Amino acid sequence: MLFRSPLQTGNDALWNLDRKGGDEKTYCCFNTTARDIAHLARLVLNNGNWNGKQLISEAYIKEAISPASYLENQFGDGALNYYGFQIWITHYKGMQIPVFRGLGGQYIFMIPQKNAIVVRLGHKRDKKYKREKTAEMDEYLDIAFRILEK
Repeated sequence: MLFRSPLQTGNDALWNLDRKGGDEKTYCCFNTTARDIAHLARLVLNNGNWNGKQLISEAYIKEAISPASYLENQFGDGALNYYGFQIWITHYKGMQIPVFRGLGGQYIFMIPQKNAIVVRLGHKRDKKYKREKTAEMDEYLDIAFRILEK
């Protein structure tokens, strides 16, 4: 799948199919570079707007990064407060931060409060969880916020 225009990405992306000649897997397996996925995160951070052009409706983006609180969470103790439309929402120090999460420890944090994007590519993630998030997610955010404060 070519994903260059109008996001001005520099490389072809690979989106795995569910079978040969089939459909793209919408729940996983989108492969691209750190810079190009940051462009997608920037689109989300700017409410669907790319360099003055509205590519995705602002209302859709806002709903996509809002928790689907009309659903019960997986722990059975309340409303879902950590997942929108294929976008995770992590709670960190009183903030709600949208996150793209990959199966192998890839995290793309979109931090509206700092107008910042943090891309962490990896091939391994912590197997321990603190409720819905992997144990290391807060550690990565701690590092990011220390860097952003400089």
